[in-house]
Amino acid sequence: MAGSTRLEINFNRLLHRCEAMAAEKEQKNWRLEKYIGALQDQLADMKKAHSRPPQEALTEYHKKVELLKGLIELEKMPPGAEKALATERLQPVTSGPNNAPSRQLQARAKVQGQEDMRQELLGTKNAQDTDLRQRGLKGGSTDASDIDSLLQHHHRIQERLADEMLAHARALKQNVTSAGQVVREDTKKLGESTKLADTNYSKLQSESERLVGFTQSCSWWVWIMLLCVIITFLAMIVFMKIFPK
Repeated sequence: MAGSTRLEINFNRLLHRCEAMAAEKEQKNWRLEKYIGALQDQLADMKKAHSRPPQEALTEYHKKVELLKGLIELEKMPPGAEKALATERLQPVTSGPNNAPSRQLQARAKVQGQEDMRQELLGTKNAQDTDLRQRGLKGGSTDASDIDSLLQHHHRIQERLADEMLAHARALKQNVTSAGQVVREDTKKLGESTKLADTNYSKLQSESERLVGFTQSCSWWVWIMLLCVIITFLAMIVFMKIFPK
């Protein structure tokens, strides 16, 4: 850190302290959040300083601070898919000897997020599994009974998952069968409705033709009656002329 300003030296000291606290799983410590806020202020001051570090160094500092902020936010989120996705979005830090602590924190957070996601999907987050894992991790070894218990436990979990998958498959098959039956019934009803509509249309067309014929015949009778009235009227006039009073 030769040639570094006092502001940069203080920033790096606080940064190393924050990384150490995060590595010790003290993200929930309220002091860490305060320290990260101070880091942000110091980083902003360095960017404005006349003798500021190179832009590459400022970029790396920014990534480290954003990574710490992301770890704080992750601790506030419940385990699940959203937390796993947020873990994958953590600010990446480039490789290098000075960035080793940040890369370790990032890698550990991703591993923890994947483990939480796997446990949520498989339903293995229970007291028995946790107890077996803790006993298996203490001292780095387990006895034969613990190993057998762990294998039996995972075997039961796999059987339960297989049963659940079979139940889901049966339910899906039943739903598909029911949907197919409903579609067939609707198709049958639609065909019957189409036939009935064709029959009604044929009847309507026939009645329309009969009505047209009846209308035409009535028209002829009207003309004939009108002609008879005219002839009768003319005959009366001629009769009155021939036989006056």
